[in-house]
Amino acid sequence: MPTYRAAAIADSTLERAYGHAIHQAFYEIPNVELAALADPVAEPRAERAAEIGNPRQYDDYRDMLAAESPDLVAICPHHFKHHGRWLLDVIESGARGIYIEKPITASLDEADAVNEAADAAGTKIAVAHQNRYRPGTHRVAELVQSGAIGALRYMHAVGKCDQRGGTHDLRVLGTHVLDALRYIAGDVAWATGHMQVDGRDVTVDDVFDGPEGLGQMAGDALTGYFAFESGAIARFDTYTRPSGGPSPWFGYELWGTEGGISVRDAGRTILHYPAPANLPGDSTLAWEPVDVSDLTYPDGRPASDAQLLDALNRHAAVDIIQCIESDGEPVSSARQATAALEMVMAILEGHRTGARVPFPMQTRANPLAEWQRQAGADR
Repeated sequence: MPTYRAAAIADSTLERAYGHAIHQAFYEIPNVELAALADPVAEPRAERAAEIGNPRQYDDYRDMLAAESPDLVAICPHHFKHHGRWLLDVIESGARGIYIEKPITASLDEADAVNEAADAAGTKIAVAHQNRYRPGTHRVAELVQSGAIGALRYMHAVGKCDQRGGTHDLRVLGTHVLDALRYIAGDVAWATGHMQVDGRDVTVDDVFDGPEGLGQMAGDALTGYFAFESGAIARFDTYTRPSGGPSPWFGYELWGTEGGISVRDAGRTILHYPAPANLPGDSTLAWEPVDVSDLTYPDGRPASDAQLLDALNRHAAVDIIQCIESDGEPVSSARQATAALEMVMAILEGHRTGARVPFPMQTRANPLAEWQRQAGADR
């Protein structure tokens, strides 16, 4: 049975350098030696290294790649300004598999370059849209495909709507629910969007350089509208709540010709409604809990709520290894993550152009950056 050498890349000069425990993904997996960790800041690097068996430590990830020649690499930072560069460097190093924090890159053109390089090298990439590995997500897809709610017609997704409401919420959290909608409903045919700030439409003068490597962003509220090739439609909403706290609606609802499904609390709560509409005052029907298998580790061990991310990251890591050996595509592949990023960018492009945005999108740079560039050329 093959043995793999793994390494992890972080950068504590950036915000959230070890996003969602990505550095632990390849730790304690059979036939994997987690050999090295790179981070230019010594103290957090030593602390995190202690969590994964004290592998060799490097200041510079490029030195680590050259010295260790890892088969598997985890790219950890939640800050994604450099995701594209890190991915390309790891692919060029000869690594066979990569697990990276979401979103895949800051823009579609960067993601395109990554996909092209990975295809040419045969590198398998999984992106941390962990919900694709949750039993609840699989159960919802099974219910829809089996006709439990009839023909799927309408989906409504809502972001976390905390102090990051608007483009920030869309980029860092909305990507999870948009990816889930694609997992359930398939490919998008076209989309559009509407962005607001302080209750008015966003203009190019409202665009600014966002945090966490987001690039250009704008607004404190937005809505996206999607038409799927399957005939289903979807709406995504996010706004900054006055309290600044997260919305209880974070998640999504699916409605078909015969019933509905509600997915809340990051997929921990799934309910079924046995009619095509939940009418006010109708006491004859009620939302019914959906039975879902408990989350386990890949080896079958139960995973507690506290171990949720750890277990899901391990599933992604095992998926990558299995795809290396079978020449398959990971469940949460770079290609799937690029399609979710395209949904994100289509909302911005729809607002910028005031029109439908056919898929695949023609604008591959950040649409708000394009807006600024064109406005500058016109002035």
